[in-house]
Amino acid sequence: MNLPDPPRTVVAVAPTSTEVWSGDVRSEDWVSVQIDNLDGTQTFTGTVERRLSASSSWSQSTIGDFAGIPPGASVTADLDITATGYLRVVGTMDGAGGNVAVVARKGPRK
Repeated sequence: MNLPDPPRTVVAVAPTSTEVWSGDVRSEDWVSVQIDNLDGTQTFTGTVERRLSASSSWSQSTIGDFAGIPPGASVTADLDITATGYLRVVGTMDGAGGNVAVVARKGPRK
């Protein structure tokens, strides 16, 4: 049985930190996120952030998969969510701002 494709969301990214995706992953076993840089001239620089509880501060992950997505390129990363409660991807464009498309797929804990 094929599962339906998750929604693809276009997000406007500023030259300052912009949240492009976030999710509650407390009941999930795995998460994959794909980011497509839709801009033709700017590089998207993204960071994965996580926190253990809703009352905790966001902290940067060491994953560097989204560190520099060139114009027109796409990156997919399988994110380690062991012991993570909440996850988000934030990023910037290196110019005046542009768009990215984001798709996330996640699955339940066994």
